[in-house]
Amino acid sequence: MNVNAEAFAIVQNLAAELSAGQVELPSLPRAVVRLRNELAKPGFDVPRLAKLAGTEPALAGSILTMANSVVFRRSGKETLDLKVAIPRIGASKVQVLAVRFAMQQLKSHKDLGRSKKLLEKEWAIGLRVAATCHLVAERSRQAKPDEALIVGLIHNIGRIYLYSRADDHPTLFDSPVVLQELVDSWHTNVAQAIVESWGLPAEAAEAVAHQAEDEGQPCGVMTYVLRAALALNALDAEPDAAALEELAQRRTFRAVGLGPEEIGAIWAGREATRLSLGLTD
Repeated sequence: MNVNAEAFAIVQNLAAELSAGQVELPSLPRAVVRLRNELAKPGFDVPRLAKLAGTEPALAGSILTMANSVVFRRSGKETLDLKVAIPRIGASKVQVLAVRFAMQQLKSHKDLGRSKKLLEKEWAIGLRVAATCHLVAERSRQAKPDEALIVGLIHNIGRIYLYSRADDHPTLFDSPVVLQELVDSWHTNVAQAIVESWGLPAEAAEAVAHQAEDEGQPCGVMTYVLRAALALNALDAEPDAAALEELAQRRTFRAVGLGPEEIGAIWAGREATRLSLGLTD
């Protein structure tokens, strides 16, 4: 089978699976499901949350790392106790770290083949976009920064899934253009299906489904937050005054109330925000 025929076969199968709701999607790790269920209950059962997080060393480590960072430690001492760390960072940050852990688990879901470099690139992009989403929400005050951060983390989960699936069709990697067209055409549909299957909020599903910038159809605030973050991360160089003015005139940035000065500040603060939030590989 040549590469175009193989790509067409994948598209046919994927379309049929999506329409029938039978596509095999990555599931949330059990610890993440239990954490989310616990966080959805009234109150804040710290010992229970600590016990659940402690079942996954990588997740527990992320919580402790964030709790011991300069941003959260302040005058407190470093701690290795999850019962101290969890209240220090709060429920919303635990949610963020749980979703990040779920994304990280995709790395070890299967042995990576020729998709490895493409996937590593996508994971790095996800961290940068997440930090930018956090800043956009923080500056605009129209969305919760931690919720925006989660949307940034998962925005390219469709690409990650499709590149992983392409490993089962190695001839696709002999034609990068065909592979890229396949991923570009289908990643938002797949991302929406995964986000919905994970039970994340409807605004997150809308954002990943409609992340491509479109001056026509109006969208929810979270979609505009993600579009703004993607637009900034797509720039090859620091925007000058004219470029900042042009960005500010776009519907995306007008929708979140950001002018040239705020956009410039977000651009300049992306990397520091990423590091302060512990968004590292």
